[in-house]
Amino acid sequence: MKKSKYSILLLPIIVLLYAALYIATSYSVPCEGDCEKVSKITEKLRTNKSYVYGAFRCTYFQGSDTLCIYVQDTIGIDWNHLADTTCLLAQENGLFQQKVFVIKNGTFPNDTVARKTCP
Repeated sequence: MKKSKYSILLLPIIVLLYAALYIATSYSVPCEGDCEKVSKITEKLRTNKSYVYGAFRCTYFQGSDTLCIYVQDTIGIDWNHLADTTCLLAQENGLFQQKVFVIKNGTFPNDTVARKTCP
């Protein structure tokens, strides 16, 4: 049985490719700037509120001024109060003049249950 001179290189190449894929998929990108501010809003909103899924930017454009708050359809919740609370949290985190949309998640199309333009 004759071995090719390239067959010796096959195993190291496979190991290097696997290592590169492992490193590329295990490295997490830090959340900074606007991402960090929105994450803080999510953290505060979810405290003692199981019906809030989280706060996200409605669009992915740089410098977006819209916040979408995704919620579970729950009876007896004042959605306008949640939008007001989101405005206060946004201002505390340095996000001014935001447009807040409280959206019921799990419906198609999504149902906006409250809107608020923050001062």
